[in-house]
Amino acid sequence: MAKQYDVLFRLLLIGDSGVGKTCLLCRFTDNEFHSSHISTIGVDFKMKTIDVDGIKVRIQIWDTAGQERYQTITKQYYRRAQGIFLVYDISSERSYQHIMKWVSDVDEYAPEGVQKILIGNKADEEQKRQVGREQGQQLAKEYGMDFYETSACFFSSFFSFSTPSPPL
Repeated sequence: MAKQYDVLFRLLLIGDSGVGKTCLLCRFTDNEFHSSHISTIGVDFKMKTIDVDGIKVRIQIWDTAGQERYQTITKQYYRRAQGIFLVYDISSERSYQHIMKWVSDVDEYAPEGVQKILIGNKADEEQKRQVGREQGQQLAKEYGMDFYETSACFFSSFFSFSTPSPPL
């Protein structure tokens, strides 16, 4: 039987509960948005195979629970990740403040040099914004990450948020 992909790439979504990690995952893998769903318990994952310059890349995206009671379980998944998306909700200052804790966990448990990307989610809730785009850009710069703002509600492809925000 022919191999269905050439390269396997493991990505991890982390961040507080309710920031939209599962919605981002569903939008990317299924191009669907569900405005309501139950919180992730432990860890869930979905896969998608994409073509990159003629190479079939299978992407496994692991969706972690944001609740503290599951963090012992989810930290075990950091070791095998090749990319980590740190997600906060632009309408929640609290979720933004917790990014520093998530970065600390990544530094402790993930492989050295793992690619980290900061995502400000729920950009469709501009009227409720508590975290400025510039704050996200500055934090990403401080930790050496790329930065994107997006909304699982809008975008049609996980890789078409836009180009990374320019440095300040």
